[in-house]
Amino acid sequence: MNLRQLLYFRTVVEQGSLAAASEVLSIAQPPLSVAIKQLEAAWGVSLFERSGRGLVVTDTGLAVYERVCELLNHADQLDEDMLALGQGNTGRVRIGFVSAGLEAVAQVVACLREKMPQVTFSLHQGEPRLLEEMIEQRAVDFALTSFPVANPAFIARPLSELFFMAFSRRDARIWAEGAEIGFADLGERPLVILRRSIGLGFYERVLDELRRAGVALNVATDSSDVPAILALAQQGVGIGILPIWRLGHLPADLMANRIITTRPAESLVLVHGAGRRFLPVVHEAIATCLAVFAQER
Repeated sequence: MNLRQLLYFRTVVEQGSLAAASEVLSIAQPPLSVAIKQLEAAWGVSLFERSGRGLVVTDTGLAVYERVCELLNHADQLDEDMLALGQGNTGRVRIGFVSAGLEAVAQVVACLREKMPQVTFSLHQGEPRLLEEMIEQRAVDFALTSFPVANPAFIARPLSELFFMAFSRRDARIWAEGAEIGFADLGERPLVILRRSIGLGFYERVLDELRRAGVALNVATDSSDVPAILALAQQGVGIGILPIWRLGHLPADLMANRIITTRPAESLVLVHGAGRRFLPVVHEAIATCLAVFAQER
């Protein structure tokens, strides 16, 4: 059995004769007759009965006809879907990101959905090491993560430098609204700092900056979870320190002050496996992501 045989069978049923089906399909009658006989032989059933010059479909043939129509409709849909995938009009894009890349990912999704409503997304937030593992396992197509990238075989495209931001309770009035501060201004205040579960990164940079500024270390809490750090800052546990690309919406009771240094906090990068053959829509998502950051420069 093949799809061509099924197409011939469906057309004969709908046209009522080999002659009419032959005209519709623009082929000679013998191949149609052979295809019907092959199906009957393969299944051990009778699909048609002769009536004058025409054919009458049997009850078995009618049951087969319903199933054949379903199958051919699915085949037609598959053909359309594959053409759309190849043209980049549809598909699923899987993106991993660290917290600092959330706003950029949201912009990419909004932009592509506007241009290509059939595109769907699967988003995964996590630490850099987890995102790298997901790339290795092909659980995500690419990720917005931060240096250093552990796997040297990955392709890493720089996006933007991140800067240090201090979060504190607004009613504490530690600094003026929007004022820029230095690490020396943190004094001996308790701090709540972002820290990777595995590997070195932002946490070690903060400690290094504090030492350079001659500030005594007073780390009240470290966490790999950004919402947890903001929640602790809201509760007055300490000053939350996070790497930021662009400051988004903040809770009303929190205030943010940029910490000025001579070096960036970290760098945000777009990472994917080398040699990956992506769907066209994934290439479009990567290009859109790069464009979002290019506009900010």
